[in-house]
Amino acid sequence: MKISFDRFRKEPGFVMAVNFIVMLVIYMITRWFFFYMNSHHFQGVTFADMLTMSWGGLRFDISALCYLNILCVLLQFLPLKMRHTVKYQQFVKIVFLVVNIIGIIVNVADIVYFEFGGRRTTWIIFSEFGGESNLAKIFLDSITGYWKVWLFGIAIIIASIFLYYSPIKKDRSKSDYPSSKLYYTLHSVIFLLAALLTFAGLRGGLAWKMHPLRQDSAEIYCNKPIQAAIVLNTPFTMLTTMHKKGYKTPQFFKEEELDSIFCPIRNTVPNGGEMKKLNVVVFLLESFSMEYTGFFNKEKDGGKYQGYTPFLDSLLCNSYSFEYGFANGSRSVDCMPASFAGIPRYIDPYCYYIYSNNTLQALPQMLKDEGYNTAFFHGAPNTTLGFKAFAKSIGFEQYFGMDEYGNKDFDGTWAIFDEPYLEYFAQHTKEYAKKGKPFFLTVFTASSHEPFSIPDKYKNTFTRGDIPMHRSISYVDHSLKQYFDKVKSEPWFNNTIFVFTADHCGVAYRDDYNNDMGRFLIPIFFYTPGGQLPIKCDSTRLIQQTDIMPTILGILNYQKPYFSFGKNALDSSPSYVNYVFNDRNGTSMYYLDDLMIEYRNNKLMAIYEYKKDFSLKNNLLVKKNKFEQLPYMQSQMKAILQQYITRMKQNNLTAP
Repeated sequence: MKISFDRFRKEPGFVMAVNFIVMLVIYMITRWFFFYMNSHHFQGVTFADMLTMSWGGLRFDISALCYLNILCVLLQFLPLKMRHTVKYQQFVKIVFLVVNIIGIIVNVADIVYFEFGGRRTTWIIFSEFGGESNLAKIFLDSITGYWKVWLFGIAIIIASIFLYYSPIKKDRSKSDYPSSKLYYTLHSVIFLLAALLTFAGLRGGLAWKMHPLRQDSAEIYCNKPIQAAIVLNTPFTMLTTMHKKGYKTPQFFKEEELDSIFCPIRNTVPNGGEMKKLNVVVFLLESFSMEYTGFFNKEKDGGKYQGYTPFLDSLLCNSYSFEYGFANGSRSVDCMPASFAGIPRYIDPYCYYIYSNNTLQALPQMLKDEGYNTAFFHGAPNTTLGFKAFAKSIGFEQYFGMDEYGNKDFDGTWAIFDEPYLEYFAQHTKEYAKKGKPFFLTVFTASSHEPFSIPDKYKNTFTRGDIPMHRSISYVDHSLKQYFDKVKSEPWFNNTIFVFTADHCGVAYRDDYNNDMGRFLIPIFFYTPGGQLPIKCDSTRLIQQTDIMPTILGILNYQKPYFSFGKNALDSSPSYVNYVFNDRNGTSMYYLDDLMIEYRNNKLMAIYEYKKDFSLKNNLLVKKNKFEQLPYMQSQMKAILQQYITRMKQNNLTAP
């Protein structure tokens, strides 16, 4: 049956596609108007930058419009003949315009609200302003104060109504239909294709390794975190956070006294002198629990425990290490905010939460501002877990993932095997050294990730261990040795700080590590072959991932204030507090010297003398009156929580 263009343009699916494209154009115009009205917040953004951000924003616009128009897509693509009637199309038009006009209003309103929030609005606004009794007055004031915005909004709403494409003016006659068998077969196939495209639009693509679009995904197209607001649109940020609950702000202390109890602004009184421009190389080791090392477990099993990290153990014997090192989260996405920006996980991963577009003061950007070259390396696909977007947002100039490395040496599931990828990293380290500037490089290993694959040629080499994780840990340890064998004779080697930590703990095998402390214990140590730090395993000072940035900056004698919930673990000042804070799904733990307390729902749940009770079997809550430091620990815990939540909501995570 011959299909004319006139008939094709009246197909409900074609009608939906045209109107969807019209809305995409409206969203893009709104994006440029958003930039125009808030341009004073986006200094230095060039026309080329706007084109890049607009191209990236198209993915978020498509996603938002797919969310908003799921019902219309369903109505227009269902294989039903009634779609070709005038009344049916009038009903679809009403649904489409109502839903999309609401989206336009929300998007335009945020042009105004961005001035106050510094980021795109999320669904949490309804809980944050739920108690406001004067919202009507606020709305009227905004109309009079921002009349350009509202005129723009009215204009594009009118445009969306007049531009609605509706060519079906009369019902289709029965004789115009092909046979029922052909009609329903053909349109069922079209419906399935439309469903597939809608699914792809919702998640931002169909790549099987790709993580669905999140707010922080926008940062891959930006030079600064605040610019993510240009890439995003407010319907997307609201619809994708409907299931999220905002933090309830605690009122433990008055605002004016909070900083005197716990203040996350560090280095307010710098030491003076010049900054040391040492190179910094950070190894983020996938799932490397302290449990797997021999160095930290010498007394286990009657002194017979060997561990699975002979090379790392040899480095630890020549490093400044800490007997008690803690992760600040339990997932890979938790380690980068903690290690590089001093932001621990609290209940949810920072990168997945509604505040993920806050402006951070992070180590890569701070060192880049001091003349360093910066780069991040990870052998998994570039879309993995949003690492590339976050790395760019905190100041890494370049990102080297599987896209840059290629598919050779792929483990078949997760990433490039660590040995060849660390050889690749070694070569790039040498190239950065030749540029004549200090460098800050980070490599995130991958082979100790499930399914714990190792190359076939090593399957008869690394056989020792009780679980597959142990064999993959041995392989990664071997791969690290190959890296150091390739760079240890380089002229820059002794002028470099090598920092080691894990992203989080891996599979626990030993019972003594299977508790609320053991699940966070990871190696954190500083190897300085040039002798910048003494060789020592510190058994008294505690260290956590959020301490890594302050400690590196302390070693470098950085002279400016910065923001971090961590501390310089090597600080020798009288005001030093030997603490660790971490959280496990709302159960917060605070360590001070030899004592640990657990809090949940603002209630003290447990007290442990963890150095005497490594497996945390003896809860001393009933003896709480014997611990003189307990009131101080409780006040510190409460102050950290209040600072964290308040500053997250206010987007106040940088030093003045």
